Amino acid sequence: MPPHRRPLRRTGCRTARQKRVRYGQSRPNDDCGERLPVTSEPLQDRSHAVDPPLGVTRVRQIAPSVGVLAVAFAVGCAFVALSGGNPFHAGAVLLYGAFGTSGNIAGVIAKSVPLILTGLSVAVAFRVGLFNIGGEGQLYAGALVSAALGATDLGLPSFIHLPAVLLAALAAGTVWGVIPGWLKARRGVHEVINTIMLNYIAIQTVDYLVSGPLNAGGYATRTHPIVPAATMPELWSVEPVPVSWGVVVALAACVATAWWLFNTAGGVEFRAVGLNPKASRAVGIADTRKMILGMGLAGGLAGLAGGLEVVGLHHTLYAQFSPGYGFDGIAVALLAQSHPVAIIPVAVLFGALRTADRWLQLVAGVPRDIVIIIQGVAVLGVGLQTALTRRAPAPHGPPVQPATAS
Repeated sequence: MPPHRRPLRRTGCRTARQKRVRYGQSRPNDDCGERLPVTSEPLQDRSHAVDPPLGVTRVRQIAPSVGVLAVAFAVGCAFVALSGGNPFHAGAVLLYGAFGTSGNIAGVIAKSVPLILTGLSVAVAFRVGLFNIGGEGQLYAGALVSAALGATDLGLPSFIHLPAVLLAALAAGTVWGVIPGWLKARRGVHEVINTIMLNYIAIQTVDYLVSGPLNAGGYATRTHPIVPAATMPELWSVEPVPVSWGVVVALAACVATAWWLFNTAGGVEFRAVGLNPKASRAVGIADTRKMILGMGLAGGLAGLAGGLEVVGLHHTLYAQFSPGYGFDGIAVALLAQSHPVAIIPVAVLFGALRTADRWLQLVAGVPRDIVIIIQGVAVLGVGLQTALTRRAPAPHGPPVQPATAS
């Protein structure tokens, strides 16, 4: 008996449907009681359509984000003028504060590393259709575990101790991400609510441990310093902020994530769940597992960012050590349209703004909060652009008329 004529056992609606799809026996009403939408509109003829060149497509993808950034900076210039400052002078100060000296450039790179990883964390969750607000809590979870393990002298060589610390940070962030992912996939609890609550739990737990059981003593609320075997080596020795090899780790994470998402079967299934969960279930993709996996990967990336902050920059764990990298990662992912490689330049831009904002206030005499206004307008613009794009009707060609017998 040929495979496509093989009889099906009654092993449940979903199992039978998966087998029929596999053997090419799918039916019009194969969705366990859910009727597929039926439309009376004629099919559209797309044979006349010509795909634009790849370069034109890339420009069309980048143009909305560039336009949003231009509007955001224009609004920032308007607020500078309202504050009594010169927008051109303020812009020059921002450029100098970010790239004027080698120390400033090193500061931009150092601040870009956690932004890259937290932005990548949010982007991975976006790809599976979830909104990860918990990057800040996941970052704190990874930092806490890396500080505790990195400050312990285990007598291990650096090539074992340092990777173990980073893997522990990644695992801690993964656990902090799997919790809301499981609650969303299995219990239907919205991930935004879960991640917000877990943010508070992680931050307050770190504050308590840093000022109490893990405190190094003295007036500073910090843990014991990281042992040399767990310290990330320096890539660029410059004062006052040396650049560690953590930037290479962050870039490698972006490249690896992009390759996995767009060049593997698992990545295609992952993105399919985010685009249409019902269609994914219809072809047998386990969408609940993908949701849990997505939040776990997102949490692991944010936890890795916290670990790199401890072993590569601070070499200890301070209370409130993060100025909001987890929340800034949301803006980075939105402006990068959740593309892993596009996250890199956007994170560098946000790192430059964070590095130069103090120069804006000290030299130009303009409130540094204008940088926050620029970031907020950019996020608002991306949100509006996304909403308008979803509501815009798709282009249609001429309708295809049904064939008639001659």
